[in-house]
This record gives sequence, structure tokens and C-alpha cells, in this order.
Amino acid sequence: MFDRVEHRAEDENLCVRKWMLDDICDLDRNESWFSDMAEQGLFIDHFGFWSAYFRKGMPHKTRYRMDVLSRKLTEDELSLYDSCGWHFAVLDQETYWNPVYYYIFQTDENATVPELHTDPMEQAQSLRKLHRGSRRDFWLVLAATFIIAGLSVVSRLYSDRRFDYLVNGNVTDAYWFLFYVLELQNSLRRWRNIQRLRKRLAGGEPLDHHADYHAAHRRYLLTAYLKPLLCAAMMAVLLAQLIFASLDYAARPLPEGAPDFPAVRLAEVHDGLDGPNAVCGESYHEWTWAGAVEDRLYEYADDPETGMRLEWYTTCYRLPFAKTADLAFDALLGEPWYRGISDAYWTAAATQVETDLVDEAWEVAPGAENSWQYALYVRDGRYIVTVSYYSDRSTGRTGDATVTETFRDRCTEKILPLLAQRLNG
Repeated sequence: MFDRVEHRAEDENLCVRKWMLDDICDLDRNESWFSDMAEQGLFIDHFGFWSAYFRKGMPHKTRYRMDVLSRKLTEDELSLYDSCGWHFAVLDQETYWNPVYYYIFQTDENATVPELHTDPMEQAQSLRKLHRGSRRDFWLVLAATFIIAGLSVVSRLYSDRRFDYLVNGNVTDAYWFLFYVLELQNSLRRWRNIQRLRKRLAGGEPLDHHADYHAAHRRYLLTAYLKPLLCAAMMAVLLAQLIFASLDYAARPLPEGAPDFPAVRLAEVHDGLDGPNAVCGESYHEWTWAGAVEDRLYEYADDPETGMRLEWYTTCYRLPFAKTADLAFDALLGEPWYRGISDAYWTAAATQVETDLVDEAWEVAPGAENSWQYALYVRDGRYIVTVSYYSDRSTGRTGDATVTETFRDRCTEKILPLLAQRLNG
């Protein structure tokens, strides 16, 4: 009998696994549940992670009682329980650094034996350690939830890197936050249930050993399965991100009319670059942690008229939702600088372009603040496209306003219509 303290049924075929739809500390509901299972021929054998294992047998009515102790019972003490008619069934333990032991005893429903606990006030005292631990756990989880929310979400959304977080941010932040919210709800439920038991016992009323557990189980089901599903989803997303990162984060041949990459090419904007080797460059493709797809294009060539260096950068973000793209674009324009592929662009000087070709377009004319680069920022549906274009930087520093204006207008008049055509195509 006593070797079952550490014993589990060797033949797993003799056991039936059931999800624990109550905390182990919900004494009255679990006693009632175990008794109902025994009437179906299932007798509690041991506990697993989030589950209870029942041993198959002949159905008969059985009474179960649970005792909460701060230490393990000796074999002599277990013999005393047995001599009183209460036979040891299962031992479960919580918190190894400050352990609480749950002893489950059983007897026949018709056995004329005294109750395991005859003094409700004394039983209420036995729950003091359990109550203190549940209260401590709740406040610790609450503090951790606020820390996660503050450090991982709020602080980033209100920083000067809000755009970067919305398009590249770590999606696991949201998973961890939801996980802690579920854990907070579970901790609060546990604390309140122990308070409920102590209040009843402290009032001199014994526990209801036939308590209705069905309503509590239905409420628990609303969140019980979310935690393992959330863990599985998080692991699946992390695995997918690692796979995509290993496959996609590499230089590829320049895109040729890829439907998901609305890129305008350098040769389409600048004349005289239609030769087979006139333009060189590379492109990149990757998934971000925020669920967006980021495509980047870099091209360079020598101007056939002046011999000066021409460089062209395009970055296209395809976000999961149009609303997310709208928020990210507002964040982009609200930051003083946009950190692109090779440089930072001064978004504070951006002016809106009057157009009905796309949802929104802003431009930055060449100037000393942005290293004499032209920049165009476009949002259309789920897409955000940034384009920067410049020739040899020394040419802009002549201060020729006419050259700068022509440079800007040529790009706006050519890039925007082409880009809009690809976005809407």
C-alpha cells in the first residue's frame, strides 16, 4: 500500500488521462470529481503536467478526501490513516523550494468511518501556507505582466523607433504578454478559490464534498487550452521565422517584374542605362518578426552623360494589415530620421505630394541635411515603399537650385506613376 507514494501504474493501458480542469488546491471540487470518476470505474492514480491519470477498475462508489500538509507523512502516520479507514491513494507536491503536499485518501462510500477532518477551523489553519503562496504568486505575476508590457510593448511604441518596431518588431513580445495575462488570470482564480475554502472553514462550516464542479470546469475550459496552444503557436512561428531567415536572407538576382515586389528600376528613371551591363546591383528578401515581408533593391551605374555615379535604393514592406501599414507610415513620418539600407534619411523635411495615384505619398528634396539625396515615401494599402536616389554627392553641393529642382521633379514625375502602376497591378 505505502509504496504507491512514488508508484505509478506500470501499464499505461490501464490508465486514462484526463485534463485537470481545476487547480489541485480546489479541494471540494476535486473530491467530488474523483468520486464521480470512481462511479465510472476510473480511480485517481497519479498526476502529470496539466493532467490526471485514472486507473481502470470496477465501478463503485468511493469517497475521496484531500489533506494539505507542509511535510511528507511517515509510514507510521499513513498506517494510522489506514487504521481509521482512510486508505492512501495519491501524493502530489507543489513548489519544491517551499513545498506543499497534497495527500488524497479514499474509502468506500458506505464505510462507517469518521471524517478525515472533524474540525473546520483546524482545517482552515492548514490552508494558511497555501493561501500565502497563492497571494504571493498573484502579485509576482501581476508585476511581471506590467514589466513585460512596459519594456516590450509600451516603451517601444512610444520611442523614436516605433516604425522599426511595427515592421520589424519581435512578434514573441505579443505571445509572452498574452501568456502572462493567462497566467495572471489563473493565479487570480487560484487565490480566490483558496480564499473561498478558508472563509467557509473559518466560519465553522465543513467543505462540501459533493460540490458541483461542472460550472467551474466550463469556465476553466475557456482558458485552460489556450496556454498550451499559445506555446505551440509561438514555437511554430519561431521555427518558421528561422527557416525563412535561413532561406531568404541572402542576395538574389535582381527582380524581374515580381508581382509582390513593386520596385521601380534605375534604368526606368534615368536615360541611357538600357545596355545589358549598364546597371549592377542586388536584392534581398526576408520575413520580419512582425509578420511583414521586406524586399530591398540596390542598383548602381555610371551616368553615360557625366560619368558620375548613380545609386538607387528601394525598400518595400508588405505588412499583414492595411491598418498596420497606416500606423507604421504615420510612425515613419513622425520620426526625424528613416534608417534605410545604407544611410539615414531626414524625414522631418518631407512634404506631402498631391496625388490620387496612391493612398499617400511624401517626398524629400535633395539638401545638405539628407546628404543631397532625393527620397520618396509611399503608402498604398498594405504596402509601404521607400525610394532614395542620388548621383555623386559632390554635384549637389554646388548649391545650384535649378539642378536640385530638376533632379527632384524628374524623380517625382517618373517614379510615382510607375510605382503606383505596380502597386495597383
